[in-house]
Formats: sequence, structure tokens, C-alpha cells
Amino acid sequence: MIDEKKKQMIYEAEMQSKLLKKLSKWSINVMGLSSIGVVIAYYGLSHSGIKFAFGIFGILIAVISVIACLIINLAIRNGKKNVNHILELINK
Repeated sequence: MIDEKKKQMIYEAEMQSKLLKKLSKWSINVMGLSSIGVVIAYYGLSHSGIKFAFGIFGILIAVISVIACLIINLAIRNGKKNVNHILELINK
């Protein structure tokens, strides 16, 4: 393999690895947000009246956060596979 192409592939693998680290931080933040949504939902659903709206809002936050977390974790998994594939190509 040409040295310039190897350098470019190594650079690409490094950049993807940095992005994967950022995505892991986002995943942790989104999990925390879903926990906050559960707390808000519990507070709102345990009361009646206007506070019940907080429960609905909390459920919405929790569901959206869980979906976002699943998508982020899927991206992390696929990204790791891609980085490993790039590194295998470099070593050949």
C-alpha cells in the first residue's frame, strides 16, 4: 500500500476514534437525561391536576432519551467495526 494512502487511512481511523469518544460522552449524558425524565414522570404522575402534565412531559423526555441512547450506541458499535476494518486494511 502506498505510504500516503496509509497515512490518510491512519488519520481517518484516529478521527473516527475521537468521534467515538465524544459519542460515548453523549451516550452517558442522554442516559442521565432519561433518568431525569423518569424522576419528573414519577413526580407528575403521583399528583393530579396541572402536575400531571409534568408526568406526561417526563415520560416524553424519558422515551426520547432512550431512543436517542439506542441510536448513539448503534453508531458507536458500527464506528468501532469501521475503525477495526480500517486498521486491518492498513496492516495487510
